[in-house]
Amino acid sequence: MSYRFQKLTPENIHDLKSIYLDAFGKEISVERLDAKFNTKFAGVSYVGFIAYHESGEPAAFYGSFPCYADYNSEKYLIAQSGDTMTHSKHRGKGLFTQLAKETFEYCRQNGFHLIFGFPNQNSYPGFVKKLDWIHFDNLDAYLVRVNSMIGHRIKKQKTSSKKIDLEKCKQIMCELPKSKAFSSSCLDADIPVIDHSQEFCDYKQYEDNYLVEIDGIGVWLKLTDNYLLIGDIEKATEEKWYKVLQSLKKIAKQMGVLYIRFNSSTNVPLLKFFSKYGRKMEVQYAIAGLQFTDAVPMERMKFTAADIDIF
Repeated sequence: MSYRFQKLTPENIHDLKSIYLDAFGKEISVERLDAKFNTKFAGVSYVGFIAYHESGEPAAFYGSFPCYADYNSEKYLIAQSGDTMTHSKHRGKGLFTQLAKETFEYCRQNGFHLIFGFPNQNSYPGFVKKLDWIHFDNLDAYLVRVNSMIGHRIKKQKTSSKKIDLEKCKQIMCELPKSKAFSSSCLDADIPVIDHSQEFCDYKQYEDNYLVEIDGIGVWLKLTDNYLLIGDIEKATEEKWYKVLQSLKKIAKQMGVLYIRFNSSTNVPLLKFFSKYGRKMEVQYAIAGLQFTDAVPMERMKFTAADIDIF
C-alpha cells in the first residue's frame, strides 16, 4: 500500500474525525478539534501530519500542541505530542514512525526547542525504541478522600464508582470567584515549566476546566466522571494550601464528588503536600521527549495535570 503525508490545516482537519472515532471509539466535532489545534497564542498552529491511503482514506495522524517553556525568565517554543492515532485498517504499516519524523522535522525547521509527551503503555515502546525519546520522569497521582454522606452511602452499597451530576457541578464551579492566570507551582530556579500565561489558559478552554480563586489562592480545576481534578494551585505556604484543600473538600462534598485528585511530576512541592493528605495511586505515567536544541534542559522539566492536553 502507498500513502501520502499532508500537514494538518484548517481545510483538512475534518479528516481526523474518522480516525478519531475508530481509534478512540467516540465522536469528536470539527469545532473542538480546531479549538485544540489552533494554537495561535504560540505563533504557530495546526502542527501535525495526516497519512492518506492511496484510496484517499485518512489512515493515521501524528499531532502536537505548541506552547512555551518558562525557563530562567525567558520563553522558549516547545511542543507537546498528542492525539497520535492510526485507523485499525492501517496499523502495522509504520505510519506512526513516519508521521512522527515528519512532525519532528517540521518542528526543527520552525524554531521548536523540544517535544515532550506522556506516552501510554501501547505507544511507549515506539517512542523510546523507534524515535529515540528519553524517559526522564514520571507523573504521580494522589487521591484525597472527601468525607461526605454520599461517599459513605456509596461505600456501604459497595458501588465501585458513581458518576457525578456534571451539569450540577459545572453550575457550582461557575459560581466560584474567577482567578487570573498564575505561574506553574513547579516553577523554581533552573526548573523549566510550561508557561501558564493568560493566553495559554484561554486556549485551554477547549476542555471544561475552571480557573477559580479559593481563599485568595488561584486554583485550576476540571471535573471528570469520578474526580475533582486539580490542574495546579498557585504557589503559597503549606498552611494556605491546607486551607484551600479543606475548602475544596467542602466544594466537592456539595457536588457529591468522592475524591479530589492531583497529578504532577515527581519531587515537586505540591506533590509532596498531597502526599501528606492523600493516598498515592498505583497508576503512573511516563514523561518523555526529544530535544532539538540545548536551550532548555528537558530532563529538568516539571509538569502538573494542567499541562496535559486532555486537562
